[in-house]
Amino acid sequence: MASGAESPRQKMINLMYLVFIAMLALNMSKEVLTTFGNIENDLTKSSKNLKNLNNEALAQIRGNARTDSIIWKEPNITVNKISALANDLVLYIDSDIKQPIIMKVDKNDRNENGSVEDSIPDYEIMDNSVLYDELLFKDSDTPSAVGDSLIMFIDNFRVGALDAIDNSKIGANDEVVKRNWDERKQNIRLQIIEKFSTDSVKITKKKKNWLKYNYYQFPEIASTTKLTLLQENTHTMIASVISNVNEIILGEDLNKLTPIVKGASAFYENDKLSGGIVLGKYDQNFIAQGVEINGREYNPNEVMENGEVILEKLGINVGRAGAKKLTGTITFRRLINGKYETFPIAIDHEYFVNPPLAIISNTDMNIVYASIPNTLKISIPGVSNDNIQILNPKSIRKGKLSGEYTMEGEVGIKGKVRIKVKDKVSGIVSPDVIFDVVPLPKPIAGFSGKGSSQSRQQIASGLVKGSFNNERLDKGLSLKVASFQVRIGLRNLGVVRNTGGRFNDRVKSEILKARRGEVISITNIRFNSQKIENGTKMLPPQNDVVLTVR
Repeated sequence: MASGAESPRQKMINLMYLVFIAMLALNMSKEVLTTFGNIENDLTKSSKNLKNLNNEALAQIRGNARTDSIIWKEPNITVNKISALANDLVLYIDSDIKQPIIMKVDKNDRNENGSVEDSIPDYEIMDNSVLYDELLFKDSDTPSAVGDSLIMFIDNFRVGALDAIDNSKIGANDEVVKRNWDERKQNIRLQIIEKFSTDSVKITKKKKNWLKYNYYQFPEIASTTKLTLLQENTHTMIASVISNVNEIILGEDLNKLTPIVKGASAFYENDKLSGGIVLGKYDQNFIAQGVEINGREYNPNEVMENGEVILEKLGINVGRAGAKKLTGTITFRRLINGKYETFPIAIDHEYFVNPPLAIISNTDMNIVYASIPNTLKISIPGVSNDNIQILNPKSIRKGKLSGEYTMEGEVGIKGKVRIKVKDKVSGIVSPDVIFDVVPLPKPIAGFSGKGSSQSRQQIASGLVKGSFNNERLDKGLSLKVASFQVRIGLRNLGVVRNTGGRFNDRVKSEILKARRGEVISITNIRFNSQKIENGTKMLPPQNDVVLTVR
């Protein structure tokens, strides 16, 4: 969430958004969206659990302040000020942003109290960006009132929390407590500034406002997950303040330390494991005597910083797609009553490895056709459209709309074209997305009305039509009738042009004179389309139209 250089945690989060697949031409299954929805659901549960633990710890501090105000009054004031600001931010995200979106997308499946009536999860239809774009933005560069309020609540938390820390009187009656607090609060300040900055984000040489960088034109499930991560960061920050305050006053109790694995929920295939294992102590001298992860031992001095195991330093490849386990032990050794005792802290965490898939869809057709323009929508969730680079093929050029491209004149290699996309900022290159390249089929000529036997009046007022017998191809190319030739029996009535498929007055008059049983032949039909050589190329059909006067 921070501006400027991204933390390893944020880089991991961004990678998670690369795995959403287009719903249009590729017809992505609901199971894939469900997988990522489950990730968001797990984060929500984790955030709620952390909130409950924080509430219990806050209640304990309030109780301590009542029974021992000399020691606990000031810590209680500081922690509760920060907690109140955090609750305001979390509540605003839930009530004014996430809940309206949930109620909109699931109005037929969810009761007003939020309970689910059936087993269809919300995230199966959360592939579009429209709801968040309309809620958070007036236009692409201007936040809406709700978007401005979100930024305001984040800023209020950051500024208010920093003020509470800077003006805290913790340790006013105890020099040792005050010295320890002064040392630790600098790290707490840096975390708050890093995690809750709303400054503009620099992308290559350009700057993008924080709200647009994080939430504009992202799939709905991606924005929902980012908001949940923002809430989790808030709860984690409160937990860190509480933990530091308790340790300063109560001292260290290794038996009560619980490892919290952060930033390690989802990865791409063959990524390096990233994130961290937090033990609630942000202290550069808090180093374990042993670290064992997934059966391998590591030197704590090489993999720990400020009381945290940095997972990137383990060099673990997450491997193939699927659910994976992170297990092990962090071991501390302390001198107790003249003897060294060992305190093992167990690690048990599950994360998910997603297959690396890019989003490329053809808005007109399921496949691409040779020698005509094919409209493609190309995007990488979590990556701005400005930072997408098309590496292959060279026949793709940018369209008029954001994220839209046109591929024209492409014949492919052995009937296939491979599209390769790159994120210019991270350098990540998506695997090839392969489309079949096929020749444009000949259209099928038809006539309005039912059947080939019609009355003179029906034929005279009828319409010559063309179709590829393919709904998306018909919609994409919008065939027009350029010309056709009419014959009644053996009489040639000449060529009809530029009438949109209707007969001109002279031909209509002759048709109305035709005898019952006479055959009317419509031949040499030619179609065109503005998408094929600007309408100059004539397309002959597979067939003629033959009608009988009834």
